[in-house]
Amino acid sequence: VSKEMASSSGSSLSSCLITLVFLQLLAQGSDDASKFHLAPLGGTAELRCPISLWPVTVPTEVRWLRSPHPQLSQAVHVFRNGKDWDDDLMPQYKGRTALVTDAGEGSVILKIHEVRLEDRGQYHCQIHIGNLSREGSVTLEIAVLGSDPYIHVKGYNAGWLHLMCRSVGWFPKPRAEWRDPQGRVLPSLSEAHDLEEAGLFQTMVSSRVRDSTLGNVSCTIHNMALGQERTAAMVIAAPSPGKISSSTVALAVILPVLGLLIIAGICLLWKQRRSKEKLLYEQVMEVENLLSDHAKEKGRLHKTLKKLRSELKLKRAAADSGWRRARLHFLVVTLDPDTAHPKLILSEDLKCVRLGDRRQPVLDNPQRFNFVVSVLGSECFRAGRHYWEVYVGDKTKWILGVCSESVSRKGKVTASPSNGHWLLRQSGGTQYEALTSPQTSFRLKEPPRCVGIFLDYEAGVISFFNVTNRSHIFTFTHNFSGPLRPFFEPCLHDGGKNMAPLVICSELQKSEESTVPVPEGKGHVNGDLSVMVDPSLLPPQAPELLPFRDMVTSWPSDLRPALQGLKAPSF
Repeated sequence: VSKEMASSSGSSLSSCLITLVFLQLLAQGSDDASKFHLAPLGGTAELRCPISLWPVTVPTEVRWLRSPHPQLSQAVHVFRNGKDWDDDLMPQYKGRTALVTDAGEGSVILKIHEVRLEDRGQYHCQIHIGNLSREGSVTLEIAVLGSDPYIHVKGYNAGWLHLMCRSVGWFPKPRAEWRDPQGRVLPSLSEAHDLEEAGLFQTMVSSRVRDSTLGNVSCTIHNMALGQERTAAMVIAAPSPGKISSSTVALAVILPVLGLLIIAGICLLWKQRRSKEKLLYEQVMEVENLLSDHAKEKGRLHKTLKKLRSELKLKRAAADSGWRRARLHFLVVTLDPDTAHPKLILSEDLKCVRLGDRRQPVLDNPQRFNFVVSVLGSECFRAGRHYWEVYVGDKTKWILGVCSESVSRKGKVTASPSNGHWLLRQSGGTQYEALTSPQTSFRLKEPPRCVGIFLDYEAGVISFFNVTNRSHIFTFTHNFSGPLRPFFEPCLHDGGKNMAPLVICSELQKSEESTVPVPEGKGHVNGDLSVMVDPSLLPPQAPELLPFRDMVTSWPSDLRPALQGLKAPSF
């Protein structure tokens, strides 16, 4: 009995050993089939390690590497002690891999999500179980099926149709072929496979067929890795019955069309020539009419210009007459020191004012300007006609005129007729401004060296004259209701160019000569100046003068229209 039991146990042990050896051989035999894996672009690749484990065996460490040589390898996925490790992984694989182990089947699978073209190549797996380790390699290939081919006719030459087939988005490089309607392979004239920016191939292949070929000519592009293909066909129809050949058809169509085009072109050129001749004739007639009208208009303009010159001459004569009659009311005004700004320096005879460098210790009375660097005249006008002259010389800035007795003397004041100011300002060069609201700017051909100011209280007129050339500058009109006083402001130094004072003329200034006032040697303080006198311009000793309006009325009737547009004051 014991011998039988020993024999039975021995046979069982040998049977188990034979079974284990058989399973191991089966596992090793399955390695070759799993060493190559094909995955679609953008899909998921499942790389099965070619090493089969014993059933119910859990590896202690699994490493997937990109290179078959460990000393040059880079880790794609690491599984150790029951969990995944992210240390020392290649950056492009982080978050894209997962390890699947099946202890029952004894398989280890690496999943790579969102497969890219650069993922293709060989991968190396290392499996450690206790102190034992095994290694294996698997190759990943990427395949992409491109677009449907597109066929078009590239050209026609001597009875041959040149066809071009084009498709994009293939990987790996595909193979293309042409077939005729009978299914025979047509030779390719050219074949090009270009890599696009995304790393995919663009395929272009050309061939040619006779124009007498009937049926479908197809273009097929094969993806050898996937074992798939895409095909497109082009139908070549039979020619119409009764036609000899396509070239004859082309000539029969082109020649008549060409003849019609030539005839149409000749007719168009003839019409264009006739139209140009007609247009040229009309332009010649128009030019002749324009020349005739121009001659008539030139005559009318010449007469108008002559009339305007005559009227301008009369207006200048009237303006000169108005300035001369204004001077009949000449008086000598003086400055009121109680109104002068503390920085103003007045002469002893109160006829000259200039801007000093510092404020003077004067009494701050209610009548004194404390912001505007100005001074008023001592005279106060409530009626009548008054004229005075102020020598400005070569000053670049100044303000002269008349203001109301009630104007504000403290703080900043906006000068305008509504605030009781009727002033004229030189702002630099030949630029002048009447301080109206808004201001009125204008230029003078000749800057005045002496300015005449005329006030006609009852007529509501304040006029300014250029004594240098006896011309009128500007006139304010207003209904005055209170006392008025002369206004003077020498302005700031303007970088040293405006240092000269304002001088009130004691006598009438000559207009024909720009006589510069010359200071007298003694008896004049603070730059008081005297002015040379033109005796011919002194007012005649007449007991009473006619008003200016009465004089204009007494002038001849042909002179009155020329005086209507004159901006001269009414005296």
